Amino acid sequence: MTTAVLPDVVANDNISFEYAYVPVGDLKVETTVDKMNGKTKISGLNINGETLRPTERFWTSLYARYGFNSSFFKYFDHAEVFERIAEKEKNDRMRICIERGDSSNKVLAVSNPNRPLVNFNEIYELVAKYAGVSVNYHNGVLESTHTPRNGGNMISLGSDDFKQKFVLSCPIDGYGEPNVYLSLLRLVCQNGLVGYGKTFRSSVGLGKGADDVRPSLVRVLDGFGNEEGFAAMRQRIEASQKSWASVGESQSLYKMLLKCVANNTIDNDSQNKLSPGLRKWYDKSNSLGFADVRTADETWAMPITRSFEGMTGSPTLLYGLANTDSLSAKRQRTLPVNCTVYDLVNFATEVATHHSDPSAARKLQGWVGETISNEYDMENTRDKFTEFKDFHLGSKVSAGVTGSVFSGYN
Repeated sequence: MTTAVLPDVVANDNISFEYAYVPVGDLKVETTVDKMNGKTKISGLNINGETLRPTERFWTSLYARYGFNSSFFKYFDHAEVFERIAEKEKNDRMRICIERGDSSNKVLAVSNPNRPLVNFNEIYELVAKYAGVSVNYHNGVLESTHTPRNGGNMISLGSDDFKQKFVLSCPIDGYGEPNVYLSLLRLVCQNGLVGYGKTFRSSVGLGKGADDVRPSLVRVLDGFGNEEGFAAMRQRIEASQKSWASVGESQSLYKMLLKCVANNTIDNDSQNKLSPGLRKWYDKSNSLGFADVRTADETWAMPITRSFEGMTGSPTLLYGLANTDSLSAKRQRTLPVNCTVYDLVNFATEVATHHSDPSAARKLQGWVGETISNEYDMENTRDKFTEFKDFHLGSKVSAGVTGSVFSGYN
């Protein structure tokens, strides 16, 4: 068993890492019965006589290593599944990463012992050497933001200025390879837009076995460029400024925000904590009278979700609906809201940068990356309809929606 200690600069829980090597048959799942619903749930994972908390990353990596999934546990208990795998893989051992901290000890990913492993202390030293900023660790992955070899060219997109950056996402628990994602830093609010998606991602090969992984990481940190990738990202951002956002696009982001609020991974407590980029939308929600219309909805009244509707408008009021889910997915893609896709992207990056913990920030940036990687529902419609009301009226009639126009929207 080996140990790597998390440097104090990013440690908030005296975190350290251990790597244990065990066969799958030695895993023992501990369960309890939920008194509320009578269902059995996993309470811990016993490894070498010690009970630890398994993470989602543990289960995902275990399924990937042995080629099964969670549905197996509907018909067989955990012990039987692990025993069957051990019978077929008699000489197999796996490497398990354990994260230890003041508040909890949890199991991160499992991996092949013959695959290279990125040592946390080594990668942290490299990140510091190459001037990494926004360094954060969460759930087995260290991320840092860097300037490309061209010095981070400044580009103008509409009324906003950006600097080119890239994000190095490096797993230290052995599951997966390091990835590099293109990023743009919006200078007005210091929002970081990260292209979490296949289109803007490059993987870093680490070699085999006991190969030294540092040369591969140094090459990336010292010489990353990818001008073609930055040009593609710029084109997608420009297109987002010319595209009205659809009900479907806005609702997908809105539902993600609600989930993050429910999980307490977004700071959504006080309007006094809103950053300037969200404050204008919060004030707009007041000017449109939303506070009177929706006071019964406590979740909606929270500052960030309320700011969101100040930006998009209320689809239920716009189209005379009791619930947006009553619209089919196809129709949601053809109906506009009162903002562009670019507004949605800026909202998501602002919440991710200034109001979220690492897990919520990763989800929101993932939404941004996937959104800008694909064609928008209403691509380039703003060139045709410069005013939202014109587009709203036309699309409403063509979609067969009969609700009244809310007079507060301009």
